[in-house]
Amino acid sequence: MENKGLTLVELLISVSIFGILAVVLIGIFVAAINAQASVLQNQEIIGQAGYVLEYMDRSIRMSLRDTAGDCVGTIDKNYSTTSGITFLAFDAVAGDYRCKRFYLESNKIKEQKSTDETAANFGTGVELTSSKVKVNSLIFNVLGDVMDTAQPQVTILINMESANRRLIPLPGIILQTTTSQRNLNISE
Repeated sequence: MENKGLTLVELLISVSIFGILAVVLIGIFVAAINAQASVLQNQEIIGQAGYVLEYMDRSIRMSLRDTAGDCVGTIDKNYSTTSGITFLAFDAVAGDYRCKRFYLESNKIKEQKSTDETAANFGTGVELTSSKVKVNSLIFNVLGDVMDTAQPQVTILINMESANRRLIPLPGIILQTTTSQRNLNISE
């Protein structure tokens, strides 16, 4: 007797093997897509954290002691850390020092610039971080901001995570840096 076809058992076995292989391959594909999404979210967080940290660091390095107290609110202080950090920063476009402020609002780091050396003329805040990240905390710690002492040091601590809720746990990062002024506060 010649066998010219498949039996029902053979057909069921082959369909079952194909189904198992399809489920395994789909699982591998989904895992690869999730891994790629995690890598992309981590790159976004690291990129934005690095940018905003370097931007704030550069501005703080180029700051100047507020001898009048119109920007930071106290005479002969470099910084005010009330709701963010406020200081006199060099504005390359204007060619002089302007009051500047970095702060956290609605989980975004923002910057405000004044039109002069006073805090009274701040403009609208400009977002430095995008909607792709959520900044959980922005802390400024100033050490040594007293007249006639060593240059003050500013430590910046940023805690941010991805705003995309696709991955659990959410990718996040905590970065810290310390900087000091390049313009020495030396009395002549």
